[in-house]
Amino acid sequence: MFRTVKARLLLLSIGFAASAFAAAVMSLAYSYLTFQISGKASIAVIASAFLVLPLAILVKASGAVLQHRSPTLVLVTTNIVTIASYLAGTIAIMAGYISVPFLLLMALIAGVGQAFIYPAWMVLIAQTAPRDRIEEVNAGLSAWWAIGAVAGVLAGGLIQGQLGPAWLFIASSIAMIPMVLAVVVVHPAPSGEAEAPPDEPERAAAPTLRQTLRYVRRTPVLWTGLILLVVNELVGYSLLSIMPALANEVDPTPETYALLMAAFYLGLFFVDIWMHRVHRHRSLRSLIVIALVALCTLLVLSPLLGQVPDGLFKLIMFMIILSPIGLMIVVIETFYESAQQVGGPDDGHVPYVLAFFSAVGAVIGTAGGFALAAVIDLGSVFLALLIAGLVWGASILYVSRARHLDHVDSIAND
Repeated sequence: MFRTVKARLLLLSIGFAASAFAAAVMSLAYSYLTFQISGKASIAVIASAFLVLPLAILVKASGAVLQHRSPTLVLVTTNIVTIASYLAGTIAIMAGYISVPFLLLMALIAGVGQAFIYPAWMVLIAQTAPRDRIEEVNAGLSAWWAIGAVAGVLAGGLIQGQLGPAWLFIASSIAMIPMVLAVVVVHPAPSGEAEAPPDEPERAAAPTLRQTLRYVRRTPVLWTGLILLVVNELVGYSLLSIMPALANEVDPTPETYALLMAAFYLGLFFVDIWMHRVHRHRSLRSLIVIALVALCTLLVLSPLLGQVPDGLFKLIMFMIILSPIGLMIVVIETFYESAQQVGGPDDGHVPYVLAFFSAVGAVIGTAGGFALAAVIDLGSVFLALLIAGLVWGASILYVSRARHLDHVDSIAND
């Protein structure tokens, strides 16, 4: 059972969807609740920052751990620790202790776990999926993630509205169990693998961040992936950290926030269809340009919805516009995730490349979130969306001239 690659990937996909459900439920606690308690978009961004900054701080540690430990062990251990922290958080909230500092502390604990979970997951998928299908597999995983995330934010909105924040932690703890079980069952290493022989040569010293950057710089597929990651984190996924402020403009309820987040994640579901239908007839270069043009157009036009009277129609219009935004963001992400997993000509660099990309994404995403939050606190959420759209527009000029993209029409063969 689960001996074929297809069966293993299916089981991992189910676990991935369950993990997405848990993460989406917790977004209500980390982003929405901190915004509602504090009334400031910047506080919600701090909560998001605590989730991702450990990726940057622990970049070398996570790379070293993956160099010496299997991704299965890392994933199981960190997920169990995260579940335990959620249960501890449940007890604290039921005892009446809930505040912004408490939620930030819980986000930081989860972020430390993610610093090891994300690179380990990428390595596990790279070891499980065929190299020549890595883009297809990543697109499929995005669809599974979307299913779990949409269900998670909708469930989270109902849980927060009807049961309270303690049940957010309980639901997330339960939802993380399928991921642990899937990772335990799907072990990428051969079953007969023995311990390393005594005369095995000593492992090379871990490269420094500067050495890893130089390696990325001289590998076209990785360099292009890094550039797109920076743009995507700066004005792409950073939009999620300001979603509570956007929901507040429409209707300040957890259900509204959940519906807007669900609309965004719904776009991820269609990335698998997009990659199969559109990518077959276009080069990767043109695919990325299409995504950039769509993002620029949608975000630049979105402030017009701010003039629509509050109500159901305004909510529906924002949901309609957020779905393609989510789709195009993940189209770009699919490329640079695949680039990381292929890792260039030297497989020994893969764990450190993954950790390096994670760190860069954490720092840039946090900076982008704070920048957009500052615009919201000083101006409005619609001005922040307009600025994000203009940045995407500027990136079109770079991508259309980037020679690096000529090298990555086929990641697996680069």
